[in-house]
Amino acid sequence: MASDILHIKDGYYFDVPKALWSVHHQSSAEFRDSVGAWFVRNDDDYQDWEADQYLSALAKLGVDGSHLEHLKSEWKAWQHADEARHGRPLDRYIDQQLEGMRAKAVTWAKKAAPEASDPLKAYVAEHPKAANGWMVGLVSSPENTKAWRALQRDMDAPKMVDDYVASERGKWAAEKVHAYNQYLAGKIFIPQPFGTLKNAYEREGGFAISKFMIIEVVVALLLLVAFTWLAGKISKGGAPRGKAWNLLESFLTFIRNDVVLPGMGEHDTDRFLPFFWTVFMFILGCNLMGMLPWVGAPSAAFGMTAALAVIVFALGLFLGIRKFGLLGYLKNLMPSLGLPMYLAVIIVPMVWVIEFASLFIKHGILAIRLLANMVAGHMVLLGILGLAVGAEAARMGMVQWSAVAAVSVVATTMLSFMELFVAFLQAYVFTLLAAMFIGSSIHHH
Repeated sequence: MASDILHIKDGYYFDVPKALWSVHHQSSAEFRDSVGAWFVRNDDDYQDWEADQYLSALAKLGVDGSHLEHLKSEWKAWQHADEARHGRPLDRYIDQQLEGMRAKAVTWAKKAAPEASDPLKAYVAEHPKAANGWMVGLVSSPENTKAWRALQRDMDAPKMVDDYVASERGKWAAEKVHAYNQYLAGKIFIPQPFGTLKNAYEREGGFAISKFMIIEVVVALLLLVAFTWLAGKISKGGAPRGKAWNLLESFLTFIRNDVVLPGMGEHDTDRFLPFFWTVFMFILGCNLMGMLPWVGAPSAAFGMTAALAVIVFALGLFLGIRKFGLLGYLKNLMPSLGLPMYLAVIIVPMVWVIEFASLFIKHGILAIRLLANMVAGHMVLLGILGLAVGAEAARMGMVQWSAVAAVSVVATTMLSFMELFVAFLQAYVFTLLAAMFIGSSIHHH
């Protein structure tokens, strides 16, 4: 497999078996042209080379050489202190140090110098030996700030990668090229015409197209084809014929009678049925994509589940306000308690506040519920499969490994069937709750 976290982590490439997608680049220029400039930027040697360019440019900006002497080693220590900082260039380190000093300066100024117009300058003036205090000079005036930002833009420009590739340091050794080819084997990167990448999992800027985005579009197109085909069959008025027709109508009947009707009531069910049918089938399609090898489930990403929850929330809000008006909708959040006046004046406001807060909480839980259930199943599968293919398995004897592998395969197969059930169950639960939430927005309690 090309990734250890298939089905869980979104990225900007598709995994396929390495044997089906081998990579045979010969130079850093080929990696830049094929994968992207970001790949070269994340190389340790490029970052070291770029840091040297920064040191030279900072000296030209007037920074004292004594401050630059240990800057490179401090930056590398900062990188290694946190795995999330791996690949972060020298200017990101400087910016983070400035942000940290600015936050410290604001806290200090509230007590020591409340009249200071620039807490950062005041703090450095009061603490001349503060670590990395020299960095404040880079943003001490509009002119200095402009020069520093211009330097950052120049370093981020594509020309820097081109200069490195053309230099002697850009001529990577055969061992390094081979290692990168092995790493990239099995990874089909998605072209990014509208955005730039920081790495294979993070966006640098613009609109970057991820794997889960493409899978969601594929699911939507499949639903469009299926619904269009079914509409053509139904429009002829004949009895359902064939497995596909009967299957889709069975889904429709189930969603209408067992999902939408209990939440919306007889009067509104058919009006909102197309929306809930689409939601159910879309979530089901995304869930089932996670059962396919080397694909992944978009419903295991918070961005998708949160977007669906926001749609449900916005639709319920819009329909509720349209029917009752804003004040009527807010009043309708409060159920009728039938309390006497002396209790109602105390309890009713408290209950209304709770109901108003729950309006946001329950939609947040709607998103998290689907996400957590889909991620949890894949994590369990990954953990069990890891018993046979993980690092510990490599140190086992043949007899011991054979037993563990057999148990792992059987358990993974059984859990995969359970995951198939969960894919249907979570689509049902999300759609049922969505119907109940929207139904409560347009009906009196």
